Amino acid sequence: MSKLSEFAANAGIWPPRKRIWLGAAVFLLLVLAAGCLIRGLGPAGRSAAARNFEIKSGDGFRDIAGRLASGEFVRSRLAFEFLAIFTGNAGKLKPGIYELNGGMSVAEVLGELVSGVHKEVTVMIPEGASVYDVDRILSGAGVISSGGLVAVNSKNRIEGKLFPDTYIFFTGSDVEDVVGKLLANFKVKVASLLGDNADAETSLIPASLVEKEVPEYKDRQIVAGIIMKRLKTNIPLQIDATICYAKAASAYPDVSPCYPLSPLDFKIDSPYNTYLHSGLPPGPIGNPGLPAINAVLSPKSSPYWYYLSDPETHKTIFSRTLDEQEQNRVKYLRSNY
Repeated sequence: MSKLSEFAANAGIWPPRKRIWLGAAVFLLLVLAAGCLIRGLGPAGRSAAARNFEIKSGDGFRDIAGRLASGEFVRSRLAFEFLAIFTGNAGKLKPGIYELNGGMSVAEVLGELVSGVHKEVTVMIPEGASVYDVDRILSGAGVISSGGLVAVNSKNRIEGKLFPDTYIFFTGSDVEDVVGKLLANFKVKVASLLGDNADAETSLIPASLVEKEVPEYKDRQIVAGIIMKRLKTNIPLQIDATICYAKAASAYPDVSPCYPLSPLDFKIDSPYNTYLHSGLPPGPIGNPGLPAINAVLSPKSSPYWYYLSDPETHKTIFSRTLDEQEQNRVKYLRSNY
């Protein structure tokens, strides 16, 4: 190699033909990169169904981008990161629960996460729903983070006071604000029935039992009377719904059908197991509506000591004696026990 060629090579001066090929290669790479970027900025396209995506306080930008990609909210993690950095929004993603879908472009997803828009949603809490049910309903609607309501209940018991009703919340709400709204409605709708006596709230426990066990108001009054009789004579209540509550509490957040109950279920070591422990459970097993509360406040006396529900008709079958109850178990429950 001549000194001139050696100098040209060292100086990065290439012959014209090589420079053309090098330029073409670089141009092709840029075109391919641009194509990939443009494609990555498009909708993920996996599903048009809306799903919730949560950003918690303290989540890092790259972690958020990774979860968006792994959850198929965006087509490309790199495309999301590029657009967020290029537009100066990488540090502006706001905590909250967002409703996103696979039909949204990366720019639309980024816009949602930056705007922090909270949408109004209507939520219906059914009569008898437990705190675990309400938590799933609210988190499923994007109102709170999963487990938020259960965590509040573990510190300051609110079971029984989450009054069943239709509510309007904002997505991404603070759980304390949500609890405040629920308790305020309970105070308006129920407090006047219970009175000022603090002990009156203990009516919520049997009300939650009859809410779960009995559909008809007149039958609820009779069952309320049975519960009072069994409490006075120290006979265990033996209410299946308390077993279901104990199962739900131990398995949360997993959801599985409670019935049919197995022999092992009746041995669950829980203060809510009214087969193992006499008296009322330590708290409500759900959130009763006004009819159930009224039934407990006006119980009816009867000759009955036992009852069960026909799983086919949901009719309440009453029994005067234990022998009669066992006969009804065989007749109506069959393989359920």
